[in-house]
This record gives sequence, C-alpha cells and structure tokens, in this order.
Amino acid sequence: MMKYYILRLSLLLATACPWPVCGQSPAGAITLATVWERAEAGNRQIHLQQQELAGSTEKVLAARDARLPFLNVDGAYSRLSNMPLYTDGILHAPTQFPVSHEHYTAGGNLYINLYNGGKDIREIAMAKAEASISATKLQHTVAEIRYQAAVYFLDLYRYQQFRVLLEQDIRSCELQLSEIKQLYKNGLVLKSDVLREEVKISNQQLSLTEINNNIVLSTQRLNYLMGRPDTGTIYPVVELPDVAGPAPDTSSQEALEYKLALKHTSLGALRLDQVKATPLPKLGFFADYRYTYPQTAYYPYSRVPWSGGQAGVSVSVPVSSFYQNRHKTREARIAWQQQRTIAASVQDNLRQDIHAAFLHYQEAVQQTVVARSNMLQATESLRILRSSYFNQQSLLSDLLDAETQLLQSKFNLTTAMVKVQVQHYQLLRLTGKI
Repeated sequence: MMKYYILRLSLLLATACPWPVCGQSPAGAITLATVWERAEAGNRQIHLQQQELAGSTEKVLAARDARLPFLNVDGAYSRLSNMPLYTDGILHAPTQFPVSHEHYTAGGNLYINLYNGGKDIREIAMAKAEASISATKLQHTVAEIRYQAAVYFLDLYRYQQFRVLLEQDIRSCELQLSEIKQLYKNGLVLKSDVLREEVKISNQQLSLTEINNNIVLSTQRLNYLMGRPDTGTIYPVVELPDVAGPAPDTSSQEALEYKLALKHTSLGALRLDQVKATPLPKLGFFADYRYTYPQTAYYPYSRVPWSGGQAGVSVSVPVSSFYQNRHKTREARIAWQQQRTIAASVQDNLRQDIHAAFLHYQEAVQQTVVARSNMLQATESLRILRSSYFNQQSLLSDLLDAETQLLQSKFNLTTAMVKVQVQHYQLLRLTGKI
C-alpha cells in the first residue's frame, strides 16, 4: 500500500503544475525585443526598403542639383580639304582656291534658368514626396516583419509549451501504467486496461513527434526573418500576464497603410500641377564665349585666331502645348482622383480590419478566462476519477477521458493566452503603433 501511495502522489504532482518551472535560462533563450532588433538588422526585405529610401534621398539631391546653372565647355579640331572651283563646269579642270587646312575652336556656354513655370521647384517637391513614401514604406515593412516575428515567436513558444505539457503527461501516464500493471498482476484489473494505457502513451508520443516538427519549422521561419542560419536554436522567453492588458487605440488615422495612401494622393496632386505647367513660358539667361581659327564668321575672312562672345535673355513659349496638353492634364487629374478614392477605400478597409481584430482580441480574453476555469475543473475531476479508479469504483475509460480533458484544457489555456498577445500585436500593426 505504501508503494501505491507513493505512485499516486507522483501522479498528482505531475498533473498539478500546468506550466514548466525553469531555474536557469536554456540555450538559445531570446526575447521578442531582441528578435525585432536582429530582424531589423538582418532581414532582406528591410534591407531592400532601406536601399529604396537611400535612392529616393539621392533623387531629392539630384532634383536640387538641376537648379544649378548649366555650364558646358567644348572644343574641336579638324583638317579641311582643298576647295576646287569648277569655274568652267564639272567637265573641265577646276582651279584651286587657297584655304586654311587647319580649323579649331574652343569655348563654353552658360545657361541659368530664371523661370519655367515652377517645374524645378515642383520636381524637388515630388522627389521629397517620393522619399517620404519610401520612408513610410520602410516603416510599414518593419511593422510587417515585427508582426510576423511576433506571430512566429509566440507560435514557437506555444509549441514548446505543448511539448513540455505533453512530456509531463507522458511521464504521468508511464507512472500510471506501472501502477496498472501492478494491479493487473494482483488480479484487480483486466489486461485491456494495460493495453489501453499503452495505446494512449503511443499516441501521445506520436503527437510529441508532430509538435517537435512544428517547433523545427517555426524555428526555421523565425531564423529566416532574422537573417540567421536555419539551424540556430531559439527558446522564446515570454511572460504571459494572468490578466490581459487594455487594447491599444483602435483609430485608423495613424495606420501606415492610410498614411501611405495619403502621401500617394499628395504626390498625384503635384504631378497634376506639373502637367498643367507645361504650356507656361520659359525664361533664362545665357552666355557664350569661344576662340576660333581661322576667322570665317564675318567678312572679310582672316587666317588669324579670333574670339567672341554673347550674352542675353531667352524666352520660349511652347504654343503647341496649349492643345497637346489637354488630355495629359485630364489623365493626371483622373490619376489624382483615383488616388483619393484609394485612400478612402484603404481607410474603410482598415476600420473593418481594426474592428475585427478588436473583437478577436476581446474573444481571446474571454477564452482565457473560460480555459482557466475549465483547467481547474478538469484537474479536480481527474483527481476524483483517479482516486475512484484505483479503488475499483470507476472504469479506466472514464479516467482516460478525464486525463485527455485536462491535457486539452492546458493546451486551450496556452493557446488562448498566446492568442491574446497575437491579437494585441495585430492591433498594434493595423494602427501603426508596432
């Protein structure tokens, strides 16, 4: 009887503690903040957006450089052939006109744009708008990677908790199997009880294999997000609160998708103004100065080097743009209106997604409360049935059902607590606060 008492006490201790207790951090222990930091440093999608932002920044500087004066320096050297004069017709021998066989010129010209309908200033504004869009896209990519990392991180934590709980249950079943075998030897139970307990342990070991495979896959996905080798070990360090915290602000005004749509709308308005400015006149200052040999620009010609220059103001009016630019302007206006419609649609979709995520968050909180209550009831039910079974007052099937319900209630509680955190990060992602 003392041996039976010790076995029952061991079974009770194995099922009473639903969560593992670790005195030291295991190998590969890592927090979600560290995962986010490493993902931002090693994720290729983030690197791609960072490169796009760097290119957009250079485009702004290039647009500013376009406002600087246009300066050109050129030079040329050539050899001229003789100049035959067919004074008596091409059928008679020509006379040779003396020419200078060497010809060279060197000089430069300068042009300063004074006015072109504000296109240069608008090009800078458009480049800045595109750079702002690239910066927002980078923030959006970081938010998406953070959310994916949080989901994979919590998913890995959930599977590892499942593994610990299942290993605890397997050990409990093995202790229980030893006691059932002892009762069978004493003729108190049937052989079928021993077989059914062995089948249950085999099924749990198969489930443990599936969980281990899911851990490997979740680890691989998380390592990929961080830009690490797939074989790296990860042990999530998570502290799930007993009581869920308040949900974040569910307004869509700070959502990155909505900000991105608004910035595309602003860029569309700038492009419309740029197209509308095409028919406007252009005004500029120009200057030209060069050295030439020989002097053949003015009569009388002379075989001496000469130089000359000019400076002035040029005005041009693209008259054809008044009738060629009508459809381009309409196209740009339609594109701008389309962007406004897209922004409104994005905001509508965000409101629906945020509302759905908030409802799922509240649902997960309620599931946590119910799962915790179910676990306590399943624990008490198992205690009663285990005591009655070993006193030959109930069937093994009832005991196995109670054990399954308790294990499932622990799984449900873990899943519900993880779901609360996942929905919390989902709300943060949708509202632009992650």
